[in-house]
Amino acid sequence: MTKKRSIFSKIIEVLLVLLTFVTHWLIFYFVIITACKNTEEAARLNLSLPKEWKLFENLAFIFSYQHHALLKAFKNSVVITLVSVVFLVLVSSATALIMQRRTGLLSRASNKLIVAGLIVPASVIPTYWMLNLLHVANTLFGLCLVEIATMFPFAVMLYKGYISSVPREIDEAAIIDGCGAMTLYTRIIFPLIKPITATVIILRSVLIYNDFQNPQYYMSGSSTQTVQLFVYSLKSAWTTDYGHLFAAAIVVSLPLILLYIFLNQKILEGMTAGSVKG
Repeated sequence: MTKKRSIFSKIIEVLLVLLTFVTHWLIFYFVIITACKNTEEAARLNLSLPKEWKLFENLAFIFSYQHHALLKAFKNSVVITLVSVVFLVLVSSATALIMQRRTGLLSRASNKLIVAGLIVPASVIPTYWMLNLLHVANTLFGLCLVEIATMFPFAVMLYKGYISSVPREIDEAAIIDGCGAMTLYTRIIFPLIKPITATVIILRSVLIYNDFQNPQYYMSGSSTQTVQLFVYSLKSAWTTDYGHLFAAAIVVSLPLILLYIFLNQKILEGMTAGSVKG
């Protein structure tokens, strides 16, 4: 019986590996191969190897396209991602600390609002009206505010769960030693929640950098174009050069791939550490 279970488990493992290959690596292969083809071959959208390798020509085209629009879009995406993540970490961690340490009516009401923020989607027209009222519509800062507001509920819930594993006795000892609220947060609590902070930074950076919907709704003009909008601009309703399109997709994806390769362990540490009660 044990031998049969062992064989069955191995069959399941093989099937899962094959499924992973089909759903992930085959897609990567298709993107890379298509990026290496000329216009005629790329239009066929198949898995065959190119007769002529045109990867460097395609890369040269997208970097020079519309007066180096890719570099401008990359700069905009990096600025939006960095500013949004920094403010998101500071605001959500402080909010989570207050909500976790206080158990009054206001804290419970705030918790319900945070949960509602995870469920109820933001409306485009009221959001744009608010940005226009603040005179930040169609600006990078305005988009940063939208990204922070969108990511805020999930980040607070992550921080709240992790801070619950930090003993309250640490707060009490720091207060007895003369620490104020700001010192307690910056010198004591924040260094203790580095693992979940790394998780929030990585996960939210990926989402903000990859965001297509919010820039499309709240930004206009080539000067505020992000990398996702740049890739979209390469697609035409009539003729699309898929060699150029997929070459741009590879370039745009490289920062995220490198981020995952070097920091994927930090994600796992942050997601699991808060569940361990000691």
